[in-house]
Amino acid sequence: MELLITFLAGFSIMAGVFAVRMKSVNEERVEHFSVAMAMASLLALLAFDLGPEVFESAKENNWILIVAMVVVGFVGLVILDGFVPEHEDNEDNHDRGNAHHIGFLAAVGIIVHNIVEGMSIYSLAHAGLKQGVIFAIGVALHNIPMGMLIFTTTRHQSRKEKLSVLGAVSLSTFVGGLVMEALSEHLPASVTAILVSIATGMIIYLVLVELLPHVFKTKDLKMNISGAVLGFLLVLVSTFIE
Repeated sequence: MELLITFLAGFSIMAGVFAVRMKSVNEERVEHFSVAMAMASLLALLAFDLGPEVFESAKENNWILIVAMVVVGFVGLVILDGFVPEHEDNEDNHDRGNAHHIGFLAAVGIIVHNIVEGMSIYSLAHAGLKQGVIFAIGVALHNIPMGMLIFTTTRHQSRKEKLSVLGAVSLSTFVGGLVMEALSEHLPASVTAILVSIATGMIIYLVLVELLPHVFKTKDLKMNISGAVLGFLLVLVSTFIE
C-alpha cells in the first residue's frame, strides 16, 4: 500500500500537464485551488496528527535529536527547492534555448526533490496509513503546478524528449518509495521516529514557505476558500473515521 501511495503522489505531476493542455481549463484557477487545498490539508495534518506524534516521540526519545531532525527536514527541503525554478509561463521572457535550459534544471531539481519526498511519504505511511495518505494528497496537489512548469518549459522539445522528462519526473516519487521499501525491514523503531520527524520538518517548510505565501498573494478568494475548506474537511473526516 505504501508503494501505491507514493506512485499516485508522483503521477499527479501529469494533472498539471493536462491542465495546461486543456483549453477549457483555467490554469491559474486550478493552481490556486490545488495550492489552497494542499496548504489546508497539510496544516491540519500537522495540527491534529504529526505535531502531537512528534511531541510524544520527543518525550519518549532524545528530544534534542527529534527537534534536530525536524530542522534537518526543513533545511533539507530549503536546499532542494533552490534547484527548482518558479513556474513562469511567459514566452516573451524566455527564448526556446533558455526555456530548454530551465526545463532541464527544473526536471533535475524536481526529480531529486521528489525522491526525498517519496521516502518521506513511505515513512509516514509505514508509521500510520492515514498520515501517509494525507501527506501524499498534499504533495500530489503541490505537484500540479510543477507539472505545469515542466510542460511549459519542454513544449518545444520532441515528443520523445517530453515523454522521457515527464516519465522520469512522475516516477521519481515512486523511486523514493522503492528505496524505503528496500530499507524498511532493517530499520528499527527509533529510526522510523527520526524519519517521521524529518518528514514533519519538510511539511512545515511546504506550508510556511511554499503554500501559505502563495495563498496570501492570490486574489482569487473563491478558489482559495473552497480549496482550503475542502482540504481541512478531508483531514477532519479522516480523523473521525480512523
